Amino acid sequence: MKITLIGSLGHINRYTIPALVAQGHEVTVITSSQDRANAIEQLGAKPAVGSIFDVAFLTKTFAGADAVYLMVTAFLGHETADEAATQLANIYKQALINAGVKRVVNLSSIGADQGKEVGVLYIYHIIEGILATIPISS
Repeated sequence: MKITLIGSLGHINRYTIPALVAQGHEVTVITSSQDRANAIEQLGAKPAVGSIFDVAFLTKTFAGADAVYLMVTAFLGHETADEAATQLANIYKQALINAGVKRVVNLSSIGADQGKEVGVLYIYHIIEGILATIPISS
């Protein structure tokens, strides 16, 4: 299976990448830093260096993937986390549609559905809501 992961070499992917590679999957890892490319290759994965805020880059990187793993890794230049989450979710949505990805795993958080009173965790609810509007095709 061809799997693309967002999250570079963070807390989750440092375990996920070796496990997926060991299972025989072809893994592409999105990173914003060329400095991490060699370490990604050392784990047996293919690095894709670019910005998660670039629809064209994500579309190209997602193309051909059987599954894509999404997560929030950065927010840049927004007044509120809600605005940033909305923009990022729309970018993810457009890239997934453009690339024709059929399987998506989106990292969320317990309590994200509880409303704005949960604070910054509410961004996951915003992202989930936008991703849920992706048309499902067979």
